[in-house]
Amino acid sequence: MKTMRLVHAAACATLLACSPALGAELEAVNETAPSLYDRLGAWDGIHRIVSDTVALHESNPAIRHYFRSIDRKRLIASVTAFFAAGSGGPDCYKGRDMTTAHAHMGLTPADFDAAVSDVMNALAQNAVGQREQDEVRAILLSLKDPVLGTATAAQ
Repeated sequence: MKTMRLVHAAACATLLACSPALGAELEAVNETAPSLYDRLGAWDGIHRIVSDTVALHESNPAIRHYFRSIDRKRLIASVTAFFAAGSGGPDCYKGRDMTTAHAHMGLTPADFDAAVSDVMNALAQNAVGQREQDEVRAILLSLKDPVLGTATAAQ
């Protein structure tokens, strides 16, 4: 959640520094525009997207082995809370950070890409607009190093 808010804050700060007029316009839009959370259908919409994503992960030959012995209900609840909080919804994620949550998995960049592809397919299945898909993809890509455990190595 904090990472996603930091990504948004950094993007706004960059726009403000590079183009004060454009940055101010973006801030004005952000004050009145619905959050990504709302545009994804709030809690129920995000829960549907996450449920569909987990189903895609479970059937994806590249990554399904990671999901063989999971508590599906718990995973969906945790990811829904993370996704909701990080997209501008209620601050209710109490789970582990991305590095800790994925450290034991030994994920590769190809695994990460397969998982992102599943998320994007779930968004499309739920008729999520292109703008929102692009925002979600950017958020996911910002989490790549923490998920793969390469965040400290990259610094």
